[in-house]
Amino acid sequence: MRRRWAAGPVLLLVAVLSSCSSTAGSASSSGTGPRPLVASADATSTGEPTGAASAARRSTRATAAAASRCTTADLRASIPEKPTPGTSQKGIHVTFRNQSSAQCTLYGYPGAEFRSATGDRWDLVRSLGVARRPITLAPGAQAHATLTYLPTDPSDGTGNSVFSPTALVLIPPDEQTSLIVPWTLGPVLRQDAATHPGTYISALEPGS
Repeated sequence: MRRRWAAGPVLLLVAVLSSCSSTAGSASSSGTGPRPLVASADATSTGEPTGAASAARRSTRATAAAASRCTTADLRASIPEKPTPGTSQKGIHVTFRNQSSAQCTLYGYPGAEFRSATGDRWDLVRSLGVARRPITLAPGAQAHATLTYLPTDPSDGTGNSVFSPTALVLIPPDEQTSLIVPWTLGPVLRQDAATHPGTYISALEPGS
């Protein structure tokens, strides 16, 4: 008799647990169950962001959302006007200034092409020396890409092939229209067919 009565509470407990499991499964499959927590470096042990960190994250997201991509019309490009002496390899900053009244973002490489007075074109290769990263430009702020080039002297008697640019054509990242800057830095050793030319351009970086 004692064994029969002892089985009653056990069966009742199993029934209750089975009912709870069924209810939880139903809520999860219908999409009304608890949402998973997202891991965050500024979250508390409950998965909720702390007050100051949460405000900072909201501000960062709002800034990023408000800054659209910089278009060609938003930008003004420039390079140094005077060459430095010598024919060793040189580097200059190709600068892009946000001339619009709103902030915008740049990311990646600008297209860069030399053009000569005779219509010759040289599409410059990209250097991997600078990592790509998003750059937000406030009105009036600048970003730059480093153009490394190898000048030459046509009268040096070496007979090296010469490219004489008169313009540097630049296309901002993800754009299709160009900015044209006069090239006044002299002739360049022609290596437009070389596997590793001494003239190339980097990804964009903040500042001038």
